[in-house]
Amino acid sequence: MPIDENWFENERLHRAAADGDIPEMRLLLAAAFKLNDFDYLSFTPLHYAIKGEHYKAAEWLLDQGADVNANDQNKIGETPLSVASQGDYPEIAELLLKRGADPDVPGWMAQTARSRALRRKDEDGKKIAALIQAFRPR
Repeated sequence: MPIDENWFENERLHRAAADGDIPEMRLLLAAAFKLNDFDYLSFTPLHYAIKGEHYKAAEWLLDQGADVNANDQNKIGETPLSVASQGDYPEIAELLLKRGADPDVPGWMAQTARSRALRRKDEDGKKIAALIQAFRPR
């Protein structure tokens, strides 16, 4: 697969999301950066906001139309909720579920957000698992 020589420029929105920088994300969206583009790790900007535990940035991206179930199926990528289920911020998992995240989309090694959360034994993991177990599809 050829290397995209413009990858660094193309992933500016991903980096702004990883930093939780809403003003920069606002400028980049206005400059036509794509909200739901996958990077080489199969992450969208929303994945990075979640990974960085930037609740307000994740909420802002969702308000702008970020795909709550973004999943790069060609690369067996994870959903944003699957990333959240591995983190330490249950409120982000709750936000995603309220916005329509599906905890049963398979990702890497056929793992889902639900299966990842249920395997955890720490307090945040238990909270995330409880939120996911209470999930009822719309």
